Amino acid sequence: MSFDNFVVASDLKHICDRAKWNAFDGKTILITGANGHIATYLIYAFLFAIAAGKLNAVIIALSRDGKRLQERYARFVCLPYFSMLAADVAGNINLTEHVDYIFHFAGNASPYHISTDPVGILKANILGTFNVAELARCKADCKIIYSSTREVYGRNDNEERLSEKSFGCLDPMLSRSCYPESKRASETILASYNRQYGVKYGVARIAHCYGPGMNLVSDGRVMSDFIGNALGDGNIIVHSDGSMLRAFCYVTDVIRGLLIIAADNDPARTFNLSNETEEISIIDLASLIAGYVPGTRVTVMKHAVDSSKYCIHKRIPLDCSAIMELGWRPEVSLEDGLNRTIDSFLN
Repeated sequence: MSFDNFVVASDLKHICDRAKWNAFDGKTILITGANGHIATYLIYAFLFAIAAGKLNAVIIALSRDGKRLQERYARFVCLPYFSMLAADVAGNINLTEHVDYIFHFAGNASPYHISTDPVGILKANILGTFNVAELARCKADCKIIYSSTREVYGRNDNEERLSEKSFGCLDPMLSRSCYPESKRASETILASYNRQYGVKYGVARIAHCYGPGMNLVSDGRVMSDFIGNALGDGNIIVHSDGSMLRAFCYVTDVIRGLLIIAADNDPARTFNLSNETEEISIIDLASLIAGYVPGTRVTVMKHAVDSSKYCIHKRIPLDCSAIMELGWRPEVSLEDGLNRTIDSFLN
């Protein structure tokens, strides 16, 4: 993803104009997992706001892949308000600077990595969150904003809408449980550090973020795979009957939500962050994407869903009223978001 891509630049201007930056003025902000999709957009948004004169802040981008970090942020390395730290959050984080906010996004969420590197996912989420929480404990008045998932709710057959107080069951022995179970544990770590040490946090339970810069190769998530198929060989493959439902949230709406959560005065709170306005079936999503790329066809395999990679629980909409009470609303429709995402990969 390029900072100069015309779709990304338009997105960043939208975020810059809509966000309230007062809470971050004069602050130092650490973002872990800085090579990831959402984290990259967040870092770009901060840097764009600083360049636009809306914000005075210091940004630190952390990732274990130092080479990729250097490549992704090469144009910013000379800026006095930006620095990079090559480190694995599952190990020690040696950071002497004072930090006011930590956006903790380290850890992979793709079904491909869930099936091939479950131990790495556990380490990044559990050990990584311990280390981030310990770092925040040593930095006075530091707040952690944690990227969690709707999958922490597990299976819930009793509610029509899931609020932040809802909970369901998870089978810890399932192949893909490394992801939701470690996210659950991470939330508990943050809550425990708050109770015992007063560490502040805001948890964002994000559902199906998409947009420019997402990985289209060997990712396994339906939006990435379908767009990758359409732009690749032109054959979108649906590995099920396509009846499962999803709701997707464009990346700019996710970034605005994260900034609102970070600026919230509550020292310990959890929020659902999802666009629940346009629920769509997998097969209808495939057809919609095919319509944006001429010549694309859709092949339905009608296999049983692979439970080792994908969540097979019935989708229950998230109740996002908590973050909406703070002024957040999804602003990008699925049609507009798909158009922008596909355009970003074509130009």
